[in-house]
Amino acid sequence: MADKRNIVLITLDSVRADHCSFMGYHRKTTPTLDKMARKGLVFENAYAPSSRTLPSMVSLFTGETITKYTRCNSEEEFGKNGRLNLKRKTTLAEALSKKGYTTGAFNPNAYASRHFGFNKGFSYFQDFLFDEGMFSRYLKGGKLIRVIRNVKNLLEKKEVFRLWESYYDFILSWVKNAREPFFLWVFLLDTHFPYIVPRKHKQWGGYIEQFYYSFKLYKMISKPNINISRKEKRKIIDNYDDSIYYADKFIGRICRDLEDYDPLVIIHADHGEAFFERGFYGHFFPCMYEETIRVPLVVYNGDTKERVNKPVSLLDLYPALLCFAETGDLFSSLADKNWTISKEIDFRRGGKEMFSIRLGDWKFITGQKNEDELYYLKEDPNEQENLVDKYPELAKEMKKIIEKHIKLEIERKTIRDRIPKLRI
Repeated sequence: MADKRNIVLITLDSVRADHCSFMGYHRKTTPTLDKMARKGLVFENAYAPSSRTLPSMVSLFTGETITKYTRCNSEEEFGKNGRLNLKRKTTLAEALSKKGYTTGAFNPNAYASRHFGFNKGFSYFQDFLFDEGMFSRYLKGGKLIRVIRNVKNLLEKKEVFRLWESYYDFILSWVKNAREPFFLWVFLLDTHFPYIVPRKHKQWGGYIEQFYYSFKLYKMISKPNINISRKEKRKIIDNYDDSIYYADKFIGRICRDLEDYDPLVIIHADHGEAFFERGFYGHFFPCMYEETIRVPLVVYNGDTKERVNKPVSLLDLYPALLCFAETGDLFSSLADKNWTISKEIDFRRGGKEMFSIRLGDWKFITGQKNEDELYYLKEDPNEQENLVDKYPELAKEMKKIIEKHIKLEIERKTIRDRIPKLRI
């Protein structure tokens, strides 16, 4: 066994914290994670840097909130600058590679693919993106291009229709041939819409029904103020919960099969999922509420067994894993602060920025609505009562923190832009 520990990072797409049974959900959606949580490190208030895959994962892999593409006016610009952003920074995979790790990734999510530069630092990177040209046209095109791509992927069982069982053996083969220590990243799309789960793994939703309700959801994507019946919502959530249960099966299997390699295992989601709490579905609208940015985060097979209530950001995984690679200590780096910042862009409003800061049990949001928002999550976990007028001084101070954060981002960008010009 190598001196440095092997690391396995598992990313679940679109999984909100409150639909995991180890976080108190009424259904046993995560039996494997439940056992891991009892033996490992659980962060009860973990936050994604953003409410969508691309900005959230760019932030995780660079350790910084999105900066350069915050002034873009379209998804196309966003994507192009997202790629540049990764190319100009040292990614997590690149940093671990420099520390002697063999790096490999299996990731069918097109928004975290080589198209956006996520292969940087990986000695092996499988994103299953066989037709990058189609994805480029998808980013630029309209409804017809999107329909063609989705039908093509459905028929070929690619991207969002690719199940983890279809490439599981390739993961084991890579591990078997990798030089230790290794860093393995697996990004599961099984929990992303359209929530298609094999019949034998269905627990709550009907096998045929999942296709019908996936079609209904497809028509609701990116539409505000949706009217939906209680029964329809329940059926959709049944399928969503099934997808989480199916992904949990992967976690159990990979942990058993890699037991002899004694890896540190980190499981998290890139963002959450809205189910009509604010009149819309999914993560297709930029949103700073709990349902879209509060995510599960479990660290298993480390030296710490604890449930941490303090807020923590996925941004903190970058320095924490580098610290672990050097010292074997992950906990102290992750649990040393009491606040998080998340950030999004609303292209419907000309690229307007929105920010959320969680400080203790308080949460402040600015830029999401015409008015600022302040919530006391201990008594109002669903963010129903805006207290910004009741506690104006607290809101003012939390907004100052965000303003200082923005100023720091601008300074960092200025420094990065100037240093290459020196040609030293």
